[in-house]
Amino acid sequence: MKYIFRLIAIVASFVLLFAAYGGRVDPNIWTLPSLATLALPAVAVAVLVLLLLLVLFRQWRSAVVLLGAICLSWPTLRLISPVNLWGPKEDPDEVHLKVMTMNVTEFNWQEKTSEPSKNMRYILDEDADIVVIQEGLVYFSYEQQARIKPMLEELYKKYPYRKKHFFDVGILSKYPFTEVQSPVLAQDSLGYFIKAWDVEAPGGDIRVMSMHLSSLRLNKNERGVIESMNLPSGRKRRIQSVTRKLDVGFISHARQADAMRQVLNDSPGDVLVMGDMNDTPGSFAYRTVCGDDLHDAWAETGLGPTYTFNSHHLYVKIDHILYRGHLKPLWCRRDKAGESDHYPLVAMFER
Repeated sequence: MKYIFRLIAIVASFVLLFAAYGGRVDPNIWTLPSLATLALPAVAVAVLVLLLLLVLFRQWRSAVVLLGAICLSWPTLRLISPVNLWGPKEDPDEVHLKVMTMNVTEFNWQEKTSEPSKNMRYILDEDADIVVIQEGLVYFSYEQQARIKPMLEELYKKYPYRKKHFFDVGILSKYPFTEVQSPVLAQDSLGYFIKAWDVEAPGGDIRVMSMHLSSLRLNKNERGVIESMNLPSGRKRRIQSVTRKLDVGFISHARQADAMRQVLNDSPGDVLVMGDMNDTPGSFAYRTVCGDDLHDAWAETGLGPTYTFNSHHLYVKIDHILYRGHLKPLWCRRDKAGESDHYPLVAMFER
């Protein structure tokens, strides 16, 4: 039995390392590592259960092998499940900046209800200094919605500086800003939406970038494959459809992330990158955007795993707040608020 356990531990260790570092492989070369990275949270849970079983059955050598794989995978595992037991000490004399990112799903404009928008109500109540939104302007200005009109006076007063880009991303700011002009940002043919603004925030200008990388575009039936593998006939065809779309999505994300990195390389000073990446921590797109200079506010201040997408049982963290420069994250949290299929992320920085 000990040899069987040892073989299982070796295979599990390989799978864990493959998933943890699959994001270092360009999906243009090979997409399987990207699929493995997407499954990393599930793989990590399975490995932890196996480790407990090995300890229970006193298979110490196999347990050591598995524990070694966990240690080697920790640089990526800490991105999805950080262990920050004590937060940084806050200096009341320093300048503080509260930011938020939220995919508002068009403020659910198609819902047949007269209730005020829960997404907009949350944004206003949270009172962040800078808010970036995605999927905000797909068909018309969100300010035309009957569910938002009762809050317009409060919105205009709280956020006198606003920008609504056609179709997707936008910014609400308490401070003046100018839109960043870049040939890369003008390439709408890339099939994604990225905008950047230089905000005159307390403590000095800061470049804020809102990202919404392309959706993987799985339809209801294809998402059902992931929700449950116990489907009737046609399951194989649907699985193939899912993997094919994921492959295309990963390759698209690689191209889009490279374009973002070009903008970041030309961005001096403090930078905030926020929004819906449609990809998980440790993925190739995530690593490309972060490069060697951006840090993850959740990884630096959070505790334990979290997720921001909450539909179709696909509980993954695909929304991020990244930063660099003279920015010190004090905390970052995910709130179960609003009525979108994405939960918002909020962070407080000290400058």
